[in-house]
Amino acid sequence: MKYRFVDREKELGFLKQKYSSGFPELIIIYGRRRVGKTELIKQSIAKSPSKALYLLGELQKEDQLSSIYSTIAGISLDDDFLKNNPLNTWQAFFDYLTKFIEKNGMVLIIDELPYIHKTNPNFISILQFFWDEKWKNMNFKLILCGSSMSMMQKITLSYSSPIYGRRTGQIELQPLTYLDFRGLFNEWDEEDIFGAYAVLGGIPRYAEEFDPDKDLFENIKRAFLDKDAFLYKEAKFLLMEEFKDFANYFSILKAVALGKNTFNEISVFSGVSTNKLFAYISKLVELNMIRRDIPVTISKEKSTRVGNYALEDYFFRFWFRYVYPNSSLIEIGKPEIVLDLIKGDFNEYLDSIFTDISTELLQNLSLNGKLHLFTKWGKWWHMDEEIDIVATNEATGEILFCECEWKDKEMDKAVMEELIEKSKKVGWGNDKRKNHYAVVSRKGFTDAAKGFAEKNRILLFTLEDMIPRTDPEKIQNIL
Repeated sequence: MKYRFVDREKELGFLKQKYSSGFPELIIIYGRRRVGKTELIKQSIAKSPSKALYLLGELQKEDQLSSIYSTIAGISLDDDFLKNNPLNTWQAFFDYLTKFIEKNGMVLIIDELPYIHKTNPNFISILQFFWDEKWKNMNFKLILCGSSMSMMQKITLSYSSPIYGRRTGQIELQPLTYLDFRGLFNEWDEEDIFGAYAVLGGIPRYAEEFDPDKDLFENIKRAFLDKDAFLYKEAKFLLMEEFKDFANYFSILKAVALGKNTFNEISVFSGVSTNKLFAYISKLVELNMIRRDIPVTISKEKSTRVGNYALEDYFFRFWFRYVYPNSSLIEIGKPEIVLDLIKGDFNEYLDSIFTDISTELLQNLSLNGKLHLFTKWGKWWHMDEEIDIVATNEATGEILFCECEWKDKEMDKAVMEELIEKSKKVGWGNDKRKNHYAVVSRKGFTDAAKGFAEKNRILLFTLEDMIPRTDPEKIQNIL
């Protein structure tokens, strides 16, 4: 697929505002690899009123990298001296740039900052010196960018960082939401777009590996099930780059991917003792790789003993479920066998993700006035009872109960009857609370279900119904 940059209107607007301000700016941009940080920067500097210099971090020593940067700066700034006299120390390079900045202003982007830090640990301190002593009074915008999220947090955002307290803005660039991701595959039907999102996890670069002229499973085969395919070892590469203690993090993620979702289950499966596991899991939650779900009606203060873990990143979820366990078959060139395994299990895999995406789409309808406004969203469970989506609004006393069903048949009214009965067991609000009900079905609804829903004022949705382009008239009528 030819790469198509998805507009990041919010982030682009933020950077444009910073570029046009009359103040020096130090902006931190970070996010997982392939999420689109470099493309965002390229789009933003095209709108910059000042000269922009882009420098990509590499694992080279100071004299080598500063010399390379001097040459790049000479070409970018059309400076004959730098073109012919590369400077081989950071001090000399930044001293020379300072003279240019003082006269002309500049946007300086240093991408993949952690690479420079690995071979030059004093680099951040050098930046801090120039910022404090020279740049902070100039028309200068400094952007520091990186993909190693833990390293970026440590060297730019933590209290121990030399530049702590100096940043004037930051962007943690997130994977695309489902609604944004859809624009990359608008030639496909909705179910296939959903399947692609469940596999690629909203990462724009990964979408390049899918050919819109081929079907979903053929794309999975080409992008994942060949030992030379780009995405085959991508998850392992990402984890090895992010974590020093790779083996334990890998085992924990594998455990969660295989359905070990409680603290004790993860500890037993991964072999990481419970007294050490909390620190590992906290880091994975901080990096948005896994999440901890608690019943939406329980406050965080009371949730210390309740909670289930799930992989937040769908790309890792897919990779650990299908690619890693079958790597031996992929290595010997048997992708058809693995693809058949995926096809046989894929609907079950999509079922839990369907709930996540339905939550996102219903939230969007709520925020845009197509549903009542609910301010807190999540799941609910107690003992053996569970409701897929529960949303509440403390101020109005309204609560929404919703079940989602990814089955290859129409939903019957039995699901709605059961939902109403389960809702009576949810301890939230009081007798004056106002209950709302909804169900989401992959294949629509039987006539009996439609009749029951109309009688009991239950909202009916398919995946297509929740997309903003859908005429919301029937929703408004029910409300």
